[in-house]
Amino acid sequence: MTLPVLPDLSLPASYSGDLQRALNRVAWEMSVSLDADGCLVYWVTADGLCIPLVASGGVSEAERGRIFSTSLDSSTDLLVDYVLTRRVSVSSARVSSDHRISPSILTELSADVALAVPITGNNRIMGMVIAFRRGRYEPFTLNQISLAEAISGSIALSLENAQLYQATRDRLLETQSLHQVTLALLQKLELEEVLQIVCTEAQRLTSARGSSIGLVEGEEWLRIMYSTGESREKTGRVPIGQALLGLAVRRGEPLLINNRPGYKDGMTAEAPVSLLAIPLKVRGQIIGVLDVVNKEHGFTQDDVRMIELFANQAAVAVENARLAKQVQEMAVVEERHRLSRELHDSVNQLLYGMALYTQAAKKKLDGGDLKAVETYLKNLEESTTEALKEMRLLIFELRPSVLDQAGLQGALNQRLRSVEEQLGLETALKWRVNVMLDAKIEEMLYGIAQEALNNVVKHARAKNVMVHVIQSGHTVLMKIEDDGIGFDTAENGKGGIGLRTMRERAESLNAALAIQSTPGSGTSLTVEVKI
Repeated sequence: MTLPVLPDLSLPASYSGDLQRALNRVAWEMSVSLDADGCLVYWVTADGLCIPLVASGGVSEAERGRIFSTSLDSSTDLLVDYVLTRRVSVSSARVSSDHRISPSILTELSADVALAVPITGNNRIMGMVIAFRRGRYEPFTLNQISLAEAISGSIALSLENAQLYQATRDRLLETQSLHQVTLALLQKLELEEVLQIVCTEAQRLTSARGSSIGLVEGEEWLRIMYSTGESREKTGRVPIGQALLGLAVRRGEPLLINNRPGYKDGMTAEAPVSLLAIPLKVRGQIIGVLDVVNKEHGFTQDDVRMIELFANQAAVAVENARLAKQVQEMAVVEERHRLSRELHDSVNQLLYGMALYTQAAKKKLDGGDLKAVETYLKNLEESTTEALKEMRLLIFELRPSVLDQAGLQGALNQRLRSVEEQLGLETALKWRVNVMLDAKIEEMLYGIAQEALNNVVKHARAKNVMVHVIQSGHTVLMKIEDDGIGFDTAENGKGGIGLRTMRERAESLNAALAIQSTPGSGTSLTVEVKI
């Protein structure tokens, strides 16, 4: 018998579509060359699970659906057990009565004559080719068996390429996912953003269909914070002792479950077919659990290794974001306390003074002392004006900062409109900057501007205030001028009226700050910083 030319399966591993087409072609040509009614090709995993790749020849759609819906293993399929255990080809002329290989997938296909050949590479069985005949009992010849074994060697080269490609792809996905979590750490993202990144990347890294993450609360509770895809977990608090994910927390080690479709082993109907849960640890303490669910053909030990490595980075990112959120909440409380103190120290005292001036004026009015009444009313007017200024400043501080949304120009413009103009000052903002300023520079300039403008409102008694922000080459200059009463810089230049805070802000970015003022001649503040 003349052997046909073997098909070329040395395809680039990156083209998985080309690989699948090549396997389909070789299975078809194998069916023709062996005079078989059908040909199956399986991939054998490191755990001994046979995953269907190709079903060619006389295979009906119903049979094809049954083949591709089930992976084979040696515990239920004697043909798989025979080939994987003995690592040799097996030929049978009477499948139904051959106790070596029946029952098997061949029994379901009503095969009468069969040939199964292992695909060997990397010192292990990587796959298996199965050819069969139906309705006739002519056994496969020695030449046909030799041909099938030669073709299986060609298939092995392609599967080795595919395996190498998959390993490289897994490492790339692993690196990219770890990079995403590292970015979350560096960028100090909000907790919700970090949780989303972690679940999305874990799902992508393992080719799972869903993922969720829960954080430990106390000793008895697990709060599901985020879920994606086909995850069955709902956000909310669940008892650690009753939750499936709680097993990973209580044991302190990965939880791996791979169930065959329809097999529940005491689990609820809503339970995932496959699940991998990894405890999240920071400095040896379990802070939560990350899980991925429903990977096709189940999770492997390599998935466990990758997710454990990923979970180490994810735990740090989650803990960092959670601590940042706690700091923000504490900052809100501290800000409330600060505003409460300022209300007590300034506005409350002014209101108390106004009440005293009102009572005194009323008494003098009853006694007919109009001159004294006029004095008290003038004092009352001044106190009212001061209280109005303080309330304007406090209300503006309570508003969300627009610096992140509108930039320095928009924030300065809103400040002038919301405070200074509302208090009756004439304002002007001149902006000549042609580049996008760094966020730290904007924060520094805005902080100094707010402090300077607060001083104008509280102390300057000015009618006009002007803010200039001008770029000159690699330098930005901000100048704030008012026509108020000024002050003696020799007497107050070191630490009075908030100057120390402004200098600290400028020094943080090596900026130069200068203040010029004399009593009765207004004040000019200049900040110069390199960009």
